Amino acid sequence: MTDYNKYGRELDELLKLRYAPIAIKLLKTEDDIPEGSLRPKRDLGEHLALCQAFAMVRRQRTSLVLLKEDHWCVWPLISFGLVEFRKGEDYYDQVVSINFIEDPQKAKEFFEKNYPRLENGGNIGLAMAPLDTCNFEPDLVLIYARPAQLRNMVMAVKFKTGELLKSEFDGADSCVYSTIPVLKTGDYRITVPDPGEYERALTDEDEMIFSVPAAKLAELLDGLKKLSDRGFGYRQLFMEMKLDFARPQFYDDLFKRWGLEQGEIWKR
Repeated sequence: MTDYNKYGRELDELLKLRYAPIAIKLLKTEDDIPEGSLRPKRDLGEHLALCQAFAMVRRQRTSLVLLKEDHWCVWPLISFGLVEFRKGEDYYDQVVSINFIEDPQKAKEFFEKNYPRLENGGNIGLAMAPLDTCNFEPDLVLIYARPAQLRNMVMAVKFKTGELLKSEFDGADSCVYSTIPVLKTGDYRITVPDPGEYERALTDEDEMIFSVPAAKLAELLDGLKKLSDRGFGYRQLFMEMKLDFARPQFYDDLFKRWGLEQGEIWKR
């Protein structure tokens, strides 16, 4: 895990992140469960929404495993294929018609055509840990970042690929949109934290989620480093203050009285 742990330390150094990048791995069998991970239902007797699990990892630096019995929100269970959820079941229409689309028929069409999902039975859960200490090989990494930090990662992607980063945005289900499309396509993605992130996982209003496929971490880091070497890294950019700025007339009058230099007069 040395390379991934090193990437975690380098991301923190280059971007001055508030919280740890989150390494995430799909678990196929119980043999894949990393040692030393907290399992909420077994170890705490309680459950977590996936957004809360992300918050515990990035803020408290907890290593977690979430299997089906650990979840407290329906959408990750559905999207990661941990439960049966099929068209034609008695509760199907009721559930998919409430997902923030006014027209129930359009809501059902959206779910069936656009909602990110993995096949049922393909995995048993998720392992997650801070990237700089994870003891498993991740499938993807989530970075909760300020817009200015996000800007530098977007710049790094363009610098390395010669292309603009493309993403789609929804105001809901950020735990799903930040993970499933990345696992399926292997592409970078930007996600807006949803109401659950804000209300239950205490995500700040100035945070966005940047998703990185594990296979592209080296590319992202190389872009960030080279931009930094050219003076365009997050740590090199700063707001520049104008010195000897223009001031109201009475400032100059007083400075003249006191034998001090005068300057440009501020005019509105």
